[in-house]
Amino acid sequence: MIRVIIVDDELPALKMAESVLKTCNGVKICGSYSDQEELMEGLPTIEVDLIFLDMKMPGMLGLELAGRINEINPEVAIVFVTAYDSYAVDAFEIEAFDYILKPLTAERINKTLNRYEKRRSEQGRNKKYHHVSVCSFGRFSVVTEQGEKMQFRTAKTEELFAFLIHQQGNAISKESIMEELWYDRGADRAQSIFYTTLYQLRKDLDHFGLSNTIQSSRKDGGKCSLAWMPDKWDYHEFLALYKQFKEGHLNLEEQKKAIDLYQDGYLMHNGYLWAAGKQAELELRYLELMEKIIETEVQKQKFESALLYLKKLEKNFPFSAAIHIKIIAVYFLLNNKEAAQAHYQNVKKEAESWENIDMETLISNPYSAFEEVMK
Repeated sequence: MIRVIIVDDELPALKMAESVLKTCNGVKICGSYSDQEELMEGLPTIEVDLIFLDMKMPGMLGLELAGRINEINPEVAIVFVTAYDSYAVDAFEIEAFDYILKPLTAERINKTLNRYEKRRSEQGRNKKYHHVSVCSFGRFSVVTEQGEKMQFRTAKTEELFAFLIHQQGNAISKESIMEELWYDRGADRAQSIFYTTLYQLRKDLDHFGLSNTIQSSRKDGGKCSLAWMPDKWDYHEFLALYKQFKEGHLNLEEQKKAIDLYQDGYLMHNGYLWAAGKQAELELRYLELMEKIIETEVQKQKFESALLYLKKLEKNFPFSAAIHIKIIAVYFLLNNKEAAQAHYQNVKKEAESWENIDMETLISNPYSAFEEVMK
């Protein structure tokens, strides 16, 4: 038995859909609604498998309403129904279960019902990934242990998933999500886009084998959270290594591993404004690790290695006088006076406002640039 609900603001179309569905075997009509608010009120109490939803409801497009429906019941399949084939692209881009043009016929509806029965029978055999890795340093990505990368329909579905992972399982209000991701849109438009994006993301996750990953609540104005966390997350790995470092249990190679994880910074290549606070926090930890690695390499007289890490810092912080002073000092430790002088001249040319670098001290005692090494 397939339990269905019909939603259409036009009463003749609603009655027509009811009469056609009643001719189909194995179907139970659990409700018919012409008003979306009545649907939303009744939906939590109804057990339903399939919803036939008019694509164009008054005051709300079907895409937004689909997002609200999935908020209450993530497992329900939605079939968009409309008189306009121009909506077909939108429907299939978000992977709606099906899309039917009016007028409805028993033959066309039976095709949809058969497809649903087939999907239901195959659900137990659907691929499920038991090991998923998330990369939040550099550019955000989600990858299975088989090497398959999760594909997102839009940049905003990807950002919404990154944002929810960023919350680490904590429930976040929908209002906060809209303020962070759609700060440049009006409240009504932001809400519409949010529900459409949430619906798209659920479909992307379902396709990837991560069904029922997002939890939604209508309490306190509505909240969202992830009921799932990745098996491996570079952010957690970095924090674990940093914690060992602060406790004095991290050797040099493990410190370098933490630096390799960091890449160019937390979500640095995605440009998410809401990540700025976490980026600044992690950057300080990264700098602390880098300084320790450089000082250790200088202490061991591995000057070439120290220079490589200093050059990496210079790339990220080109206007740091302290970094440039240490680069010049390492050149002197390598007996490469020409490179030291060349770097000094470049620094003066690029940043004339800096205080003068004491070249005489660096020439006579390059180690003076590394206070910890001298102790």
